[in-house]
Amino acid sequence: MTVPGPLRIVQVGSFGAIGDNVYRQHEPAAALARQPGVDVVEVHPLARHRDAAALAADVLVLTMTMDVEVLRLIHQRRLLGKATICEVNDYLPDVQSWNPAHRSWSDERGLHLFRQLIRRCAATQVTSAALAEHLAPLAPRLAVFPNQLASLPPPRQPRAGAPTGEGVVVGWGGSVGHLQDLASVAPVLCQWLQATPGARLEIMADPALAVLFEAAPAERFRFHCAGSLEHYLRWLQGIDIGLAPLLPTEYNRCRSDVKFLEYAAHGVVPVLQRLDPYTAVADGVEGFLFADAQKLRAVLDRLVSDPPLRQRVAAAAYAQVARHRRLDDHASARVAFYRDVQARFPAAQEPLPELLRQAGARRLESLPGLRRCGDHLHRLDLDSPADQQRAAGVDALQAGDLPRAEAAFQAAAQLDPGDPYAPTFLGLCHWRQGRARQAQAAFEQAAALDPLLSRPVRGLARLHRQAAEHYAQLAAQLNPPADADAGATTAATATP
Repeated sequence: MTVPGPLRIVQVGSFGAIGDNVYRQHEPAAALARQPGVDVVEVHPLARHRDAAALAADVLVLTMTMDVEVLRLIHQRRLLGKATICEVNDYLPDVQSWNPAHRSWSDERGLHLFRQLIRRCAATQVTSAALAEHLAPLAPRLAVFPNQLASLPPPRQPRAGAPTGEGVVVGWGGSVGHLQDLASVAPVLCQWLQATPGARLEIMADPALAVLFEAAPAERFRFHCAGSLEHYLRWLQGIDIGLAPLLPTEYNRCRSDVKFLEYAAHGVVPVLQRLDPYTAVADGVEGFLFADAQKLRAVLDRLVSDPPLRQRVAAAAYAQVARHRRLDDHASARVAFYRDVQARFPAAQEPLPELLRQAGARRLESLPGLRRCGDHLHRLDLDSPADQQRAAGVDALQAGDLPRAEAAFQAAAQLDPGDPYAPTFLGLCHWRQGRARQAQAAFEQAAALDPLLSRPVRGLARLHRQAAEHYAQLAAQLNPPADADAGATTAATATP
């Protein structure tokens, strides 16, 4: 399909401030919008006009958006002759049990949604070759877009320290999802710290990880609570050697090399697990690779005793990232991929339902609440009170707090009577509390507000199916079928 004018890209994903949000959504969106002939709209998954933006886009990118309703959007866009691309950042079928994401992906429903999203999209983009290899059986088409950096700080002045290691700071920062990765090296790090006078160890993480370092000498160990990505990057300015331990799981093999990027960009010597994410790092030149905890200790001993080596490796890592890992240098390749996926996509199927045709032809700039963030970059966020109430209701619904969810959805519906999602979720609250009549009324209201929405129609189907089963059982009790009578020799003839 040939798209006249600018390529209009809508990217749906969380608006958080953690690394994945910044590296995989916000910064790539800004870089794409700086490309000639490209307009980009970032959309929060719960934004009021998410669906309208998704149907109007030339190319839709779903960034880790796992919602059954997006399968309906993919289908409707296919009817319109528009390609949908999904981004997968992690190998979710193997997420570790200690990772907070495990609860969402440990049941078959979540994994089914994950597989269907990849199968139904025209293409899938990932962060690493290992992840692409794992997803290849599911994806019609794959592209690897490694993490890149939107900007680099100036080269850091060396912190040489004394040959004895005086003042050398070793550090690690990360999420609680790395609990066992860090636990695998924590005992050796504590032993090494006790045997290396003058060296210091700093950890930035969830407080739950502090217990791993109870044996560390208190005067040379410091624990920082995790914060924003900006907070973490400022902290790196005081670190000389950065660690990246990873257990050899399939989930870890499919991770990105973002730790190397962050360390290298901030003048920190990368000391990395010898595992798939870091196989491209030149060992001893741009960083150091270790296979086990004892090799890690040997690398630390060498670095502490050789300040010039630390300086050379940190400088080489910085130079490698500066030459090859700048986001603006790679944005054109991503645009070319999107254009190619769309060009190869089947043309629109005719005749189209008129409501769908109108939705597909809508101008993105006409969407209410669209906020300009640059000449060709816009956002649809949760800016209105109705948006915020609906989002609060979804949070409560996921937590199982039905009364709080119901109150939030009722408030959202009052603030924005035209919103179809508020009565949809309100109907779900009623249904889960056994209020079939109220659930039916809410689902019917939502379906009337947006006939393209599938969730309220599925809710009505569920209610009618339950009603049919109930009345069938009641009818059988009042008038059992003849063949249910064990003593009957002939079937009775029933009249309507």
